[in-house]
Amino acid sequence: MNLLSVENISKAFGERILFENVSFGINKDQKIAFIAKNGSGKTTLLNIIAGKDMPDSGQVVSRNGIHIAYLSQTDHFDEQLTIEETIFSADNPILKVIQEYENALKNPQNEMAYQKAFENMETP
Repeated sequence: MNLLSVENISKAFGERILFENVSFGINKDQKIAFIAKNGSGKTTLLNIIAGKDMPDSGQVVSRNGIHIAYLSQTDHFDEQLTIEETIFSADNPILKVIQEYENALKNPQNEMAYQKAFENMETP
């Protein structure tokens, strides 16, 4: 099952062509890697796939319900937060449910919160 298709995308900066007419698909359970020299456009390609940049031509098509997440090479994290706090600060519904469940486990006397968190863990 094809989850994402990159169709004939091209990107240039001025006269410098990074890539031209790139096409590929990503199927369910498939793992991919982009391997190339520095400056060849790998990050730009990922930015286009993630919707953070636009191609000069072509398109990226994803199946309905697909959420594309991308961790930038240059993200800056709040140094006051722990790694766990940084992870849970992401706007990700699955992480929010996990955090709710972990918080409920810290307060087992609050049976309503525990039950709600447990039910949310079971809901797709």
